[in-house]
Amino acid sequence: MRALLRVLWPGVPLGILLLPMAAMWLDVARATAGREYAYEPAPRRVVVLGFDGVDPNLLEEYMERLPALQSLAREGAFLRCRTTNPPESPVAWATFATGQDPGEHGIFDFVRRDLAAKDTYRPENGLVQRLPPVLGPLGFPVRPPRAENLRGGEPFWEPVARLGHKVSVLRMPLTFPASLERGGELLCGLGVPDLRATQGSYTLFAAGRDAREEYTEFGGRHTKIYPRDGMASAQLEGPPDPRDPRRGRLTVPVRFTFTGGSAAVLLDDEPAVSLEPGLYSRWTPVTFRAGPFVVLRGMVRFLLLRGGEDPAIYASPIQIAPHAPPIPISAPSSFAGEMADAIGFFKTAGWPEDTFAANEGVLDDAQVFEDIRDTYRADERLCLDRLDRSDAALLAMVFTAQDRVGHLFYRFRDTRHPAHDPNAIADFYERTGIEDPIFESYRWMNDTVAEVVRRLGPRDILLIVSDHGFHSFRYGMNINTWLAQEGYLTLADEAQGRRQRDLDELFRRGVTSGIDWSRTRAYALGLGQIYLNLEGRERDGIVKAEEKDALLEEITRKLIALKGPDDTHALRDVYRGDAIWSGSRMAEAPELQCAFAEGYRVSWQTALLGVPPALFEPNKRPWSGDHCSNDQRETPGIFLSNVPLGPDADPGLEQIAPTVTWLFGADAPRGATGKRLPLLLDR
Repeated sequence: MRALLRVLWPGVPLGILLLPMAAMWLDVARATAGREYAYEPAPRRVVVLGFDGVDPNLLEEYMERLPALQSLAREGAFLRCRTTNPPESPVAWATFATGQDPGEHGIFDFVRRDLAAKDTYRPENGLVQRLPPVLGPLGFPVRPPRAENLRGGEPFWEPVARLGHKVSVLRMPLTFPASLERGGELLCGLGVPDLRATQGSYTLFAAGRDAREEYTEFGGRHTKIYPRDGMASAQLEGPPDPRDPRRGRLTVPVRFTFTGGSAAVLLDDEPAVSLEPGLYSRWTPVTFRAGPFVVLRGMVRFLLLRGGEDPAIYASPIQIAPHAPPIPISAPSSFAGEMADAIGFFKTAGWPEDTFAANEGVLDDAQVFEDIRDTYRADERLCLDRLDRSDAALLAMVFTAQDRVGHLFYRFRDTRHPAHDPNAIADFYERTGIEDPIFESYRWMNDTVAEVVRRLGPRDILLIVSDHGFHSFRYGMNINTWLAQEGYLTLADEAQGRRQRDLDELFRRGVTSGIDWSRTRAYALGLGQIYLNLEGRERDGIVKAEEKDALLEEITRKLIALKGPDDTHALRDVYRGDAIWSGSRMAEAPELQCAFAEGYRVSWQTALLGVPPALFEPNKRPWSGDHCSNDQRETPGIFLSNVPLGPDADPGLEQIAPTVTWLFGADAPRGATGKRLPLLLDR
């Protein structure tokens, strides 16, 4: 036995290292041997396209200039689509995919509380639970990194796949880590982190008196550089060190050379990346190493923001390399790399557009618009490639550009917005030739739909859905500040409680200091949710069960009466969680969901558990349009199809999943409560 162990032991570490690649090997072996799944023919092809954030009022305004969408509306159907409460993208897309209520699929917001944790007030990622790798004493990976999708329910493509039909699911929110029950192809969307394990954190390297060394409110990393003789060195931060999170983040050295108004970036052994002012660089590989056995590969691009004596260089959020993801971002695991080979590099992060750098003033309007456009074009190539080359009976894909443009450019159309600036609008037009960036993004949608329609057969069905509409975001309300003013929340330390929080602090360190939980009855977290500090649930809960109803009624009554800076009511309504949701995941639900009126939204600091001094703050940031904490009744999405609906149709997101499965003769997804739409098929 000892002799046998001596023979086998040298191969054990290598075997452990290669375990995470086993799934990919099986995919490759199956394809190489010609033993792909034997798919059943389908009576028709069904294409389901989601366009995040397309607003029905804006679409009606633009419709005469969008011929492909106008044709669909005339020959098929164009109706408003009921959204979820709250009308947040992760909540809405989860209902779209499963046909379930948030109380059943369990997605209520971008963040959640981990009631099983030692600190029950510590916010967590509300979409995906990330489990770090386990390494042995010599640095061998005993267990690879893992992730758990927090969305419950069965998505509509699984019943279709069980019938034997091939499915192609692209950039779909809340599918990470990638998994398919039977064959097909899937590329994950919202929920996939960047390589830094965040939802899109950029890096700014800058010199000069005003340059700072800090993490920003939205998770950006600002690093000060000190050019000398036309050169500077720094560190590019990557993922948390898997060997021990207390070590901080893995880094790679980065060097800059400056010549006149140009620059170059050198990363490891990669060829130098040339930079010209205002032009994005090519995507460049970057490799982070944690000891001799763990290698994490990503892609990054740069932008020279300014040259001269005090240069500044932007580094994009680091994308997971599609050929080498540490956790599956596609199924088969080789699919992401195959698509990159076919259509060129595309961003893999679930929040692919760098809206955070724009909101913090690092990227200007023209630069972030270019980033959004580039991202959209890659997604469009992906969609059309699959329509051309995949024999999938069901293709479902979600595009995100329209939402991001709406968020960042709503101030262009709202003259009452605090950030409305005619000079900025004129500068944007001079640099891009575009007067209305929101219309331009809808034009992209129109052109994509035209190309999709060209590829449809006479029996094929096209369904187009948006998850919500849009509102102007003129003022942010600090809900925790209001709770403190009304005596529902108590600060333990004024200085700690009032200071600005940031995303890095929230998710990496989980700091909740500054609040006296032993004297706090209610607190706000996320985009409009209020939780009671319940006895027996929260760590330091003080609200007794018999006090709950009266306390919720009191808070609701006061909030609805509250007026904002423009002397109008700031909130349209306040919903009780147990009145609007139901299901097996209600233990995770907030007690109250705030629904703000036009012009108002929950503040960024409230989302981060912050308690700033001011109750209302004018929104002077580029992120000027929103929907997340508005009233669902005033924030519908859109429904378009190439076939008409019955006269009494009232589309809702919960109806999409059972409608798609019905088109294939499959049962509705398990647990779906939505009813199918009355499509009038004559084909």
